[in-house]
Amino acid sequence: MKVLFLFTLLFCLVPLNSGDIPPGIRDVICLMQHGTCRLFFCHSGEKKSEICSDPWNRCCVPNTEEKKKLKMNGGSST
Repeated sequence: MKVLFLFTLLFCLVPLNSGDIPPGIRDVICLMQHGTCRLFFCHSGEKKSEICSDPWNRCCVPNTEEKKKLKMNGGSST
């Protein structure tokens, strides 16, 4: 029973203490890459990047290849 309690305690504490980047900074990094933080999945035309400050959010950055195709075809990106 003690082993189960210790395992549960460690499992809950480890993901919260990444220690490499302060909270909120990951969101700023995502915004600097012209991305948005989305829950789980990115929209079509976006690619997954690093994680955001919230545990389940991912940074979704617009796919540059799709922008290049639109420019070559004469379409607008809006």
